Amino acid sequence: MRIVNRIGGGIRVVRSFLGRELSQSPTGDPVTVLDIGAADCDLPLAIARWAARRGHRIEFTCLDHDPKAVELAERAVARQVGWGLPHQGFGGASPAPPAVKVVQADIFTYRPAEPFDYAVGSMTFHHFTDDQIDTLITHLRGFVRRAVLINDLHRCLLNYLVCWVLALPLNSEIRHDALLSIRRGFKPHELAGQLAKHDPDATARRMWFCRVAGVVRFDRRGQV
Repeated sequence: MRIVNRIGGGIRVVRSFLGRELSQSPTGDPVTVLDIGAADCDLPLAIARWAARRGHRIEFTCLDHDPKAVELAERAVARQVGWGLPHQGFGGASPAPPAVKVVQADIFTYRPAEPFDYAVGSMTFHHFTDDQIDTLITHLRGFVRRAVLINDLHRCLLNYLVCWVLALPLNSEIRHDALLSIRRGFKPHELAGQLAKHDPDATARRMWFCRVAGVVRFDRRGQV
């Protein structure tokens, strides 16, 4: 998944979206993001590093229901703890909160203590039925202030064929799951139509290589 996110455009989609959001709201305050189904947190870690280099602070909460995924994520975060976001300020100040933290929970029942500015689902929403997507977006509206970014796979023959070739050296189970993910991906007009039930101005469009990005706004500002 780390390779797919890096070369398949996954990191680029989230970085581009949050970059535009930061440029439109340059308050200097930390931006909080819920990453749904974050697996080993490779994408949040990459985005937090990118933001830190530009003088911004994006605080990710990586949520996954699978204990094995949570364990991998915690290890990945622990390995990266020293990349420039200090845990203690100058002069003995109080420790800064970590830029990426991991939570094990079911997103459909999850209730955070504080709201998030954004929620991101990367390679996650294609696992849900249409009814589950509707339920989830309604649920997220209760604790996400600004917008939800859906960063997923574009369903088309070209992507399927590319995935089939790349997956040939892998074992049959991984190959089956990869091709199934393409088949369960989205066409932009389908995703836009579904999201419009929650935001009449919602948009979805094809992104670089094999991605589709859709945004539901709860603050009525901006597009994908």
